[in-house]
Amino acid sequence: MCPLKSVWKFFGLYQTHTVRILHMLILLLVITQIIISNWMDVSNIGYIPTSGYIFYFTWLHIIVGISLLFFTAFLITICLSNRGLRYYFPYLWGEFSQINDDIKILIKFKLPDSSPKGLATSIQGLGLGALALVVLSGITWFILWLQDSTFANEAKNIHKTLTGLIEAYIIGHGAMGLLHFILWYRNSKTTTQ
Repeated sequence: MCPLKSVWKFFGLYQTHTVRILHMLILLLVITQIIISNWMDVSNIGYIPTSGYIFYFTWLHIIVGISLLFFTAFLITICLSNRGLRYYFPYLWGEFSQINDDIKILIKFKLPDSSPKGLATSIQGLGLGALALVVLSGITWFILWLQDSTFANEAKNIHKTLTGLIEAYIIGHGAMGLLHFILWYRNSKTTTQ
């Protein structure tokens, strides 16, 4: 089976078709944003160069960020309407039994399956929250910048700091997802032989 088809099939075990597409699209846009941010600049007084590559990358970052606002809102709405808050944030209701069971499995150096109110779904909830914080802080900066507010630079600094959450999440969540995929793929190969 083609590796891309295998990845698509693996995501289908846990996500609806719409969520899969949004998940991949947002992942690509967020990685693009992280890369673009290396070639953009808005000075502390809100100045963007009027020409050159910095001008284009800064505005590309802003445009992609605005599109992420809509894609993120759509993803969060779909996820919460399909599964509910308790699915992703069981600890807010004092429900720790599935998380504890998953941790016990991890202590045995095994990967627990994704289960409702479990460790994996709680981490997904944290990812939705981190994504929302980063996008909302970026939009807040943009609105304050457009209004020439004295708080715009502080909002930009908060946005940059919160971006670290997404970078850490991509690394951790991505590594665990890759590990789950490798184990699933290896298992699927042995069961078809």
